[in-house]
Amino acid sequence: MNNIFKKKKVQAVSEEITLDNFKNFTKKEIFTQGELVDALLARYIKSDKISFDSLKIKYNKIKRIYLVGSDIDYSCALFGAYNFEVLTNTVSVAVSSGEFIYSNPILDKNTLVILFGEESRIEKRALNSNSKLIKILNYCDDKTNISLGYKAIGEFETATYTLKLTVLALLCLYLGEKKQVITSLYCKIATRMIKELSNSIRQVLSLEFVINELCRELDYEHMAITGTNVDYAVSVYAGKLLSKFTGRDIQTVPLCELHTLQGNHIPLALASNTDFYTLLNTRLSYQLIIAPNTIKEYDISTVLYNETLPLFNPILSAVVIQLIAYNEFEKDAE
Repeated sequence: MNNIFKKKKVQAVSEEITLDNFKNFTKKEIFTQGELVDALLARYIKSDKISFDSLKIKYNKIKRIYLVGSDIDYSCALFGAYNFEVLTNTVSVAVSSGEFIYSNPILDKNTLVILFGEESRIEKRALNSNSKLIKILNYCDDKTNISLGYKAIGEFETATYTLKLTVLALLCLYLGEKKQVITSLYCKIATRMIKELSNSIRQVLSLEFVINELCRELDYEHMAITGTNVDYAVSVYAGKLLSKFTGRDIQTVPLCELHTLQGNHIPLALASNTDFYTLLNTRLSYQLIIAPNTIKEYDISTVLYNETLPLFNPILSAVVIQLIAYNEFEKDAE
């Protein structure tokens, strides 16, 4: 058997995981993810410079990128695809794992495949075509892949989702600078800003009481979740989480397709910048809007978080969604 497909050594995970002062592991995971983000950044940022040199990619040769994942990882793939196109000027496509296996993507030496998790059929297909393959894994010692350095302990995916979006943002910046699509100065400023991401996450978490009060007014039976571009990517994640804990089939649709919904749906909306927020004004009513605090005109049904770069804003809106989902999780536990 080819050595490429031999089982990799996996870093051991401590079995002595304690609750500390948290009510359950789900809440602990949500409220300690700032520290997990800091640990991830320390792994891939050295002296204010992003480094993925160990991946050994010939960046100027990459002409297309496929981001491949299933379920919640498909939301990560969408987030990555939008940002890779903008920041690296490279055709980038999000593909579900099953579609990648059974469709006919263009694979050659100029293709980069970013795979969330492990799937031997996808790995074999990519490598046999001489495509470059990078896997994003919870833990791995193999430096030619990306390690989040964390294994989920909660009831639903929270910290690992945040870590995946964060590492994708880092990789976008790194590749964009290597391909000279963004300047070194922009990348340096963005790198310093992402090092403040954990503080921004903590600020969102400080809104727990406010969000819990807003949750009392949410009508999940008539909810659809919407957004544009990267915000739609996070809305896919939101729909899966809230469907699980409300027992409702919450639909997720791009903003431009809200009119296609049947029935009386009042959407929950995500807007990571002022332009996307302006697009929301094409509809009369929303149950809740999650947006950065640069939005000047907003009503009581808006959750505002401290703005960072547009690339990072969706990470913060995802944390708001996690708090909403956790509110429903606690109701189920009672």
